[in-house]
Amino acid sequence: EIRGELGLESDKVKTNVRRNLVDFANLHWARRLAAAFPALPIFIAHCDQTDKSKTTAADDRVWVGPLSKLPPTQVAQDQVLMVVNPGPEEQWRKAADRAGPGSTLIFLNSISGGWTYELGGPIQECECVYYLKRISKGWVFRQYPGPWQALVEAPDGSVICLKTYDKKPPLREAAKVVREFSFSKFSIFNDRYAQGFGARL
Repeated sequence: EIRGELGLESDKVKTNVRRNLVDFANLHWARRLAAAFPALPIFIAHCDQTDKSKTTAADDRVWVGPLSKLPPTQVAQDQVLMVVNPGPEEQWRKAADRAGPGSTLIFLNSISGGWTYELGGPIQECECVYYLKRISKGWVFRQYPGPWQALVEAPDGSVICLKTYDKKPPLREAAKVVREFSFSKFSIFNDRYAQGFGARL
């Protein structure tokens, strides 16, 4: 599906897509998200090193390229800048500097997350509109405009919401709520195993 949508069906590029599937999947989702802005020019700037020059354009209003190759002028008020897989804080700051007043700036699917031991990205002015982070025994989840949620994953794979927060909680606090509930309710038996191998995931 991803190869077809991005126009990468030729045998020459199939190997590249398989080798860098996450990078191309991120571009796929960025282009799907672009459909939410049907009338606006959109810049999709990716922060990985994978060459995406052979992908076909979604339409004339969508620019795709590395963050380092963004056009030199600021993104205007009636334009959208989507930054895919931002890593170090400097990439976040560079993108924020390129977004002009009144423009829409979206950070999508940051995989590295090495900027801080906390929830969300390094730019506090940004609103986390959809966020899911794996923690020990569960997840931290938020879908705008709803609250932040501390979720425990039960041994059968079901998910229980333990606590909600109107504001983004400290990671340690949410993790502690989930970990303590898991141990008190399920003892040491709440763990994930690879079926047939007996190994922890």
